Amino acid sequence: MSDIPDHVVNSFLHFAEICEDQCPLYALLATRITQEPEILAIAAHHQKRQPAVNMLFGSVLFLLLSGVEHPLRSFYATLGGSKPATEAWPVFLDFCRVHKQNLIPLVTHGRVQTNEIGRCGLLMPALAAAYQALGASRPLHLIEVGASAGLNLLFDRYQYRYSNGITAGPDSPVVIQTELVGDHPPHIPDCLPPVTARVGIDIAPIDVMDEAAMQWVEALIWPDESDRVQMHRAARQIAQTDPPTLIAGDGLELVPQVLADVSPDAIPCIYHSHAVYQMPKKWRADFDARLNDLGAQRDLAYVSLEWLDPHPGPRLEMSLWHDGTRTDRLIATCHHHGRWLVGCP
Repeated sequence: MSDIPDHVVNSFLHFAEICEDQCPLYALLATRITQEPEILAIAAHHQKRQPAVNMLFGSVLFLLLSGVEHPLRSFYATLGGSKPATEAWPVFLDFCRVHKQNLIPLVTHGRVQTNEIGRCGLLMPALAAAYQALGASRPLHLIEVGASAGLNLLFDRYQYRYSNGITAGPDSPVVIQTELVGDHPPHIPDCLPPVTARVGIDIAPIDVMDEAAMQWVEALIWPDESDRVQMHRAARQIAQTDPPTLIAGDGLELVPQVLADVSPDAIPCIYHSHAVYQMPKKWRADFDARLNDLGAQRDLAYVSLEWLDPHPGPRLEMSLWHDGTRTDRLIATCHHHGRWLVGCP
């Protein structure tokens, strides 16, 4: 396997570890793929800073969702399958060989744009905390970087149920359940903070009315997790009735432009979730410096939900600028799909 970059093999090894409990099918397949140069070679076509493992598995599921008939369907719970993961490898291998010429362009051009709705169960307490900390007198003007189709911009249209018995948000077909772990859970508000506007920024924003594009987003959801698929589809229906504003471009350049249009009667709240890990360290440093410049000019909230080295898991962090002074706070460590959070003191 000398022609296969080490980072491709390592991405499958790491993925097998993190999804072992939640998605046995992908855990088993990822482990076997590390020993199969033919499949690794397909995955190696991924774009720079796009994870090879997500691109391969997403491309396979995209073809199945598109109607490709193959026995592999019977292993995907989200497609109605029920066969055990332990029998899937030879069938998966056959699918990849038969459809290699269709998989390569999908892997080559695909991007991780999951719009994981469950993460709103993590973001909502942080957005509410930002609203309260900056006076609770002005509505939020949401600016999401890496917004994909903008489904997480609609956090105030979903209902939240936490393990401490608190329910927040309106009646909604999207119900997000999050377990609160530890002795320092974040405050869960009775009422969600008001939102006056919502704008998403993405290098390649996705139109919620585009069937194929939304099918790709769904293909990135793990096939053992039907509840995530159901939430995604329900959130998409909500978005289709009133699509959020999405702008194509680099958040580093566009955030100041968008911020310039925010009314002084609103609190600009910039946030992202599992998005900027795709960017170089210099971009992240420049983005932080730009926020400091912007925060010197007006009150500002910033929420980050990212899994970055050297941390062992995702961290939910909040920065506030009030009268030009910045304060930073680690709110919680979290599950990558929002199933639980461990609050920090």
